[in-house]
Amino acid sequence: MSNTPADEKTRSSLPARILAILQLMRIGNVFTAFSNVLMGFIVVQADSGQTTLTTDSIIVLVGLLISTFCLYSAGMVLNDVFDVQRDTAEQRNRPIPAGLISLTTAQKLGWSLLGLGILSGLAAGTQGVIMASAVAVSVVLYDWILKQTPIAPLAMGACRMFNVLLGMSLAQSDAAICMGFAQHHLIIAGSIGLFVAGLTWFARTEARVSNRAMLLFGVLIMISGLVGLAIFPEYTPDPSRLRLAPAAAVLLITSLGALTLYRCLLAVADPVPAKVQAGVIGCLKSLIFLDASVVLIVSGRVLAIGTLSLLIPMLIIGKKIRST
Repeated sequence: MSNTPADEKTRSSLPARILAILQLMRIGNVFTAFSNVLMGFIVVQADSGQTTLTTDSIIVLVGLLISTFCLYSAGMVLNDVFDVQRDTAEQRNRPIPAGLISLTTAQKLGWSLLGLGILSGLAAGTQGVIMASAVAVSVVLYDWILKQTPIAPLAMGACRMFNVLLGMSLAQSDAAICMGFAQHHLIIAGSIGLFVAGLTWFARTEARVSNRAMLLFGVLIMISGLVGLAIFPEYTPDPSRLRLAPAAAVLLITSLGALTLYRCLLAVADPVPAKVQAGVIGCLKSLIFLDASVVLIVSGRVLAIGTLSLLIPMLIIGKKIRST
């Protein structure tokens, strides 16, 4: 009996299998999760007057980066696990339908990463575990139940919001209004969540000609997230300690938003898949720019450049592995 193409792919070389796992995890996009956590961590450090990372803080940060890596990757893997029937019918090139990775292997990988992600939240103590668990619950609910419902974008936004708060897990502010988080922490995290929710609405029908009204609605939600990021300095306990004045912060976020959303507006004008997907990819990349901008506002250039440098591996990997 001759081998089927799926059989041949299943027995492909180890490098090919590793590449398939990385494709399953959409590994290039994980750098946006890293930047969320790094930004949140630096905001909390800046609140306490620390503008450099100490050895102790780096150890905690590494633990939180491992946590977000596992949680984000678990979400991508479980997305394909729950979508296996639809992908088998519509996207046979995905790793599971193509036979590059078995469904059982993907299930074990996804749930193991999820558990490890929660456990790694211990780097920031109880608060870290709580936030990592919140990310995990949001991820599972989105992948399993909510993805095909009207509130799916809100669930995706919640994943990002809790991811930023994971980075902020060490927050202990005198001005805390919820679980140690101050008002500006919640504004920053919520604004990133809104931006991602809008992006999810924008991307919902990227594989076919999209509805202009839905695209425009997504853009408006992303703009609301950008507004939140622009005004958060006004809500910090001591705006005088910021590295950029509130007016300069507004200008920075507004300029970045305009550069980010113009591709989306081109897609609204001509909602073909290629233009919508270009807008989606541009907005995904802009998450790192937005995080770096917040770091620049609260902490200065060195750490902002370090945050922005996460764009380099994302772009390199993106040339080999699709991010959508």
